[in-house]
Amino acid sequence: MAADTDIDDWLVSEGILDARSRIEARVVLAAAGLTRAGKQRIANHKFERAREALWDGITPVCANPACLAAAGSPAKPIVHAGRDRCSICGGSNTRRAGREMVAACAKSGLERILLLGGSGNAHAELRALTTGTPIEWRIVDGRNDRPTKRQALPDLAWAQLLVVWASTELPHRVSQVYTEDRPPGLPLITVARRGVEALCQAVAHFASGPARNSG
Repeated sequence: MAADTDIDDWLVSEGILDARSRIEARVVLAAAGLTRAGKQRIANHKFERAREALWDGITPVCANPACLAAAGSPAKPIVHAGRDRCSICGGSNTRRAGREMVAACAKSGLERILLLGGSGNAHAELRALTTGTPIEWRIVDGRNDRPTKRQALPDLAWAQLLVVWASTELPHRVSQVYTEDRPPGLPLITVARRGVEALCQAVAHFASGPARNSG
C-alpha cells in the first residue's frame, strides 16, 4: 500500500470536483501545515487531519444555480463540490427548497403560516426545515382534525398566510371551515402538488412576490 497519495486525487475522492476549487482547498491545507506550495503528494497518515481541516475551512457548494445563489458571500471560500457535500442542499432538493423558503420569508417578514393538509411525516419535515428560524406553523391534519368555526377563528386571526395543501388528504368540510371565514386581509395560496419541496417552493414564491413585498 502506498505511503502517500497525489493531493489532487485525494481531493477528488473527497468530492472537490474542479481545478479552481482544488487550488482553494490546497490553500486551506497549507494554512493548516499539511502541505506546501509545489508539493504534489500527501502522506496517507495525514488524511484524518487533512479531512478535518479541509471541511472546516471551506464552503462546499454544488453546481446548482440556486445553491450558488443561496451561498452568498461566506467567510470561508466557496468550492465546487458534489451534491452530497453541498452545504446548502446536502444532495436534497427539499432541503434546498426549504432554505429558499426561509430566506424569502425572512426578507418579507412572513413568520406565521397556517397550513391545511399534509401527512404527519410532511409536517415533521417542515418543522425540521424551519427549526431555529422565525417561522411558526399551525397545522390542521385533514385526516384526523375536525375543527369547528369557533376553533378556526383564532388560527385565522393569528396567521399571516393560509396554505391549502390540496393534493393531500384534506376533506372539503375541513378546509371550508377556514376558507369560508378567512379574514379579507389574510392571503391564501393553494399548493396543487404533493411533497414538501413543492410546498416550500409555493411559500417562497408567495413571499418573494411583488404583492407581498410592496407593503
